[in-house]
Amino acid sequence: MPSYGGSAALPPDRLPPDRLPPDRLPPDRLPPDRLPPDRLPPDRLPAASIPEVPVPGEPLPGEPLPAGAFRPVVLCFLFRSEAGRREVLLGLKHQGFGTGRIVALGGKLEPGESPAQAAVREVAEESGLFVEEADLVFLGEVTWDFPANPAWNMRAWIFTADRFTGDAGPSDEITPEWFPVTAPPWDGMWEDAAYWLPRVLAREPFSADIVLDAHSVGVASASVRPARAGGADGTPERPPTQGT
Repeated sequence: MPSYGGSAALPPDRLPPDRLPPDRLPPDRLPPDRLPPDRLPPDRLPAASIPEVPVPGEPLPGEPLPAGAFRPVVLCFLFRSEAGRREVLLGLKHQGFGTGRIVALGGKLEPGESPAQAAVREVAEESGLFVEEADLVFLGEVTWDFPANPAWNMRAWIFTADRFTGDAGPSDEITPEWFPVTAPPWDGMWEDAAYWLPRVLAREPFSADIVLDAHSVGVASASVRPARAGGADGTPERPPTQGT
């Protein structure tokens, strides 16, 4: 005998989702906890499934640079007070770009990383020190344009930090060393550092554009400017939350 009352009498296309058998649910009526990953809204995606959104004009980490692009990287300068003087952590590079020079801790962003996350990771990998994202201060940006070697073009987010844990030690890539902020090792660094590093050591927000010479060593031109304030405290605008 047919029934004429209740949801049991409704045809399948009118039953509520919680009454339909699993194999009869249309895709547009699946509850959120049963949606496949490609149908979930962005705020419900697991972290590993969130799609990467490239910044227009910038390459994804690890990919070849298209013409006119700048690879996203980070540099992180750690500071401490020792025996009554202020010191900054730099390091002698053993491999990769800049081998044989004294450089800042840092490197390329990994896919899906924010600049701050990359800074935390690079500091740990290169020095064994651990810094929390919340203790990073974004100070500014530097771009390096290598007309003779465009594949070397880089855009760096510059961070500083006074709080960290651990003891600095050598890694396969860098041997870290503390230097007085009043006496950086200029002779061992890239020539362009003299144009913008004083701003870092003075903790002054800035933006710099460096064009290297035909030998990709000296400086053809340099423009260093105070950064546009991003808040009442005078700190620069924050970088994007995702660098790729």
